[in-house]
Amino acid sequence: MNEIEQAVQAFFHSFALRVLNEAGANPDSPQAVKQALLEHYEHIYPAFSQTEIFKSCPEGSARYLTMVEAYRYNFTLLLEGKIP
Repeated sequence: MNEIEQAVQAFFHSFALRVLNEAGANPDSPQAVKQALLEHYEHIYPAFSQTEIFKSCPEGSARYLTMVEAYRYNFTLLLEGKIP
């Protein structure tokens, strides 16, 4: 896993755990993860767009494409009820 993928994964991991802690949800239960994040999915991109990794990957660059793929992968994990 490269630096971009690690940074994107760290963001998603931190975001998910914060939401789960606030909700008192079990991070080991996919159903609980899905339920807790249900009302927070729309907040992920605005929060992510403020990160240093997002700002350091200019659109159209190879770094940007790597970041987008990592974002999609980690978002899909959340949709499956898994914490990155």
